[in-house]
Amino acid sequence: MINYVKYSIKPRRLRPGSTIMLVAPASFPQYPSMNLMLGIQLLKKIGFNVVLGKSVRESWVRWHLSGPDDIRTKDLLEGFKRSDVDAIWCVRGGAGSLRLLNMIDYDLVRENPKVIVGFSDITAIQNAIYSMTGLPSLQGPMPSVTPKPGDEIGWARFKRDLELAVKILTGETLELKPTEDGPYPKVINHGRARGSIIGGNLTLFTLLQGTPYRPDPGNKVLFLEDINEEAYRVDNYLTVLRLNKALSTVNAIVYGEFPEPEDKGPHPSLEEVIIEDTRGVTGAPSFIGYPCCHGGDEHGYNVYSVPIGIDVEVDADDGIMTMIEPLTE
Repeated sequence: MINYVKYSIKPRRLRPGSTIMLVAPASFPQYPSMNLMLGIQLLKKIGFNVVLGKSVRESWVRWHLSGPDDIRTKDLLEGFKRSDVDAIWCVRGGAGSLRLLNMIDYDLVRENPKVIVGFSDITAIQNAIYSMTGLPSLQGPMPSVTPKPGDEIGWARFKRDLELAVKILTGETLELKPTEDGPYPKVINHGRARGSIIGGNLTLFTLLQGTPYRPDPGNKVLFLEDINEEAYRVDNYLTVLRLNKALSTVNAIVYGEFPEPEDKGPHPSLEEVIIEDTRGVTGAPSFIGYPCCHGGDEHGYNVYSVPIGIDVEVDADDGIMTMIEPLTE
């Protein structure tokens, strides 16, 4: 029997009236295509109290970052320190999370376990904290990454994905199955398997390889997704994961949608590269087309939640992930 590596700590579950601290540990939260205030209003409408971290309130635009490294790190850790904060929710990704990993006080995080919500660049922080402390997190919707005002389809999707995230954060154990409006999962390798799930954005997860913050992939379920990457770059990233035994030692692999780059040249499709690279190194149950986190269409992203750091079962034939345990307690 396989002995799964279990979490060492769990964040507390959210309840009506719980307080969420919004932070910007990567890029600045205000951007022409983003509307942070609408995201905040929706969180409040659900019933949460919302407080803004300094990286959100002041949000210096320094390069592509929301502020200097020390300010962003202190802001993140402030969420763990504060007894009146129940969860830490990142307002957007972008870039810059990797710069914080050596500055995070992992003992503080371990002593004050709280869930971190986000995706994209936040992958680096979530996986590093899981690797160093065992604390699970949630790849889920971010308040700045909202649909365009007036887009009824996009807002219905965003609210659906946010409601799913809230169910997980309040302790529900769910079957995460394909959405009615797509995408439609495609089997790579048939079968079922279980394990603690790690991963997130392919670029960020690959950049963690060779660092002290890389989660051990052995007997895990690996989730990977990305956007605006050309086929040769995705092939390079997957090759790094193959060389680092990350693909060959996991029990199952779940891929997101991997939308094709807008400037498509005479190259293989991303799906073709992913399927060939996966089958070439493992027969583990796997599928592509889980609706998180950068996939979608003109109505915005599909951000169907992925809990990081807890046990799940993958049914590759039906494109389903089932939570074996709650994320929060």
